[in-house]
Amino acid sequence: MIELWEIDLQCGLSIKLLGYVMAGVLITSAAIGVVRVQNERGPLSELIDKAGQSVANATASGAASLVAGYDYGNLEILAANVARQANVIRVIISNQSGRVMTQAAGVEAGTYRRFESPVVFDGQTIGGATVDVSTDALENALSDLYWRVFIDQIIFGAILGLIVYFFTARGIVSPIRKLTMAMEEAVDKGDSFIARDLEVKSGDEIGRLVSVFNTLGKSLASYHRQLHSKIDLANQELRDKNLQLGGRTLELENALDLLSTTATTDWLTELPNRRKFDETLSRMFHQSERFAEEITLVLFDIDHFKLINDSHGHGAGDEVLRDIGTLLRLHVRKSDQPARLGGDEFGIVLYHTNSAQAELFVEKFMEGVRAHAFDYDGFRLNIGLSVGIAQYDVSMSAPQELYYAADKALYQAKHGGRNRYSVYSGATRVQERLTS
Repeated sequence: MIELWEIDLQCGLSIKLLGYVMAGVLITSAAIGVVRVQNERGPLSELIDKAGQSVANATASGAASLVAGYDYGNLEILAANVARQANVIRVIISNQSGRVMTQAAGVEAGTYRRFESPVVFDGQTIGGATVDVSTDALENALSDLYWRVFIDQIIFGAILGLIVYFFTARGIVSPIRKLTMAMEEAVDKGDSFIARDLEVKSGDEIGRLVSVFNTLGKSLASYHRQLHSKIDLANQELRDKNLQLGGRTLELENALDLLSTTATTDWLTELPNRRKFDETLSRMFHQSERFAEEITLVLFDIDHFKLINDSHGHGAGDEVLRDIGTLLRLHVRKSDQPARLGGDEFGIVLYHTNSAQAELFVEKFMEGVRAHAFDYDGFRLNIGLSVGIAQYDVSMSAPQELYYAADKALYQAKHGGRNRYSVYSGATRVQERLTS
C-alpha cells in the first residue's frame, strides 16, 4: 500500500508539475507577447502619425497658392508627386466648399490612416489637403513580432514541461519549489530579470533538471537581448525613413515654391504675369457675377515707351518698367491684383471697388508717377500714363467683355492726347479725364 501511494504521489506530482509549467508558460508568454507588441505599437504608430501629418501639412502648404489661383495643372503635378512617396495611398486636394480640385492614387493597401491639413492662403483657410497613408507595414511587423514571441515561448514551455514530466521523482518537491520560485521571479521582473545559475547539488535527474533550467534561463535572456536589438534596429530604420521623408518633403516644397513663382511672376517687375492676372480676373468676375460684388478693371500703358527705348536704349526702358512696378505695388491693396500684361501694358483688378473709387486710385497713382524721379544714366525721363477704367455690370457675361471695356477706355485716353484716363460707362460708353 505504501509503495502504491508513493507511485500515485509521484505520478500526481509529475502531472501537476507538467500542468503548472505548461499553463504558466503559455499564459505568461501570451501576455508578454501582447504587452510587448502593444508597447511597440505606440512608438511606431506615433512615428507614422508624425510622418503622415508632415506630408499632409507639406501638401497643404505647397497647394496654397495653387488652390487660390485655381491652378489645376500644377495641383495635379503636386498630388501626383506626393502620391509617389512610400506608403502614400491617396492624395486629395479640395477647395473651401469641399469640392475636390484634384486627387491622385499611390500604392494599394488594406489598412490606412487619414491625415488632413487646411490649405491656408493669406491667413484664410481656402481648402484642405487629405493624405491616406498605408499602415500595412506596421501591422505586418507587429503581427510577425507577436507570433515569433508567442511560438518561442510555447517551445520553451513545452521543452520545460517534458523535462519535468519525464524526470520527476520522489524527493523532488523542494528543488521544484526553487525552480518555481525562480520562474515566478522571471515572470515578475520581465525584461529586468537577470538570469543566474541555480546551485546543482547532485548529478542525478534533479541535478540535470536544474542544469537544464539554468541553460534555458541563459537562452531566454539571450533571446530577450536579441529581440530588443532587433526592435531597436527596426526603430532606427523607421527614424531614418522619417528623416528621408522629411528631406524629400522639404525638397518638394522648395521645388513647388520655385515652380509657382516662375509660372506666375514677371521676372523684370516681379509683378504677377498675364497668366496670373487672367486667372484672378476670371475668378473675381465670377464672384462679382454671383454675389453682386463690385470690381473694377484698370488698364494702362506708358506713353511713348518706344521712344524711350529708341532714344535711351532698352536698359532705360527696363528701369522705367521696374520703377512703375514698384510704384504700383506701393499703391495697391492686398485684395487687389496688379500685373504686367506684356511690354509696357499693365493691369489692376480692384476688388470691392466701383468706378468712382477707381478714379481716385488712378489719380493718386498717376500723381505718384509724376512725382517720381525717373533718372537713367544722367537723364531725367518724363513719364506719362494713358489709363482705361471699366467697372463690371450685369450686361457683361464674360471676363473678356470687362477687359474689352477697359481696353476701349484706354484707347480713348490715348486718342484724346495721352497722359490722362478715361472711364467706360454704359450710358456714354467713354468718359475722359485729363490729369495733367
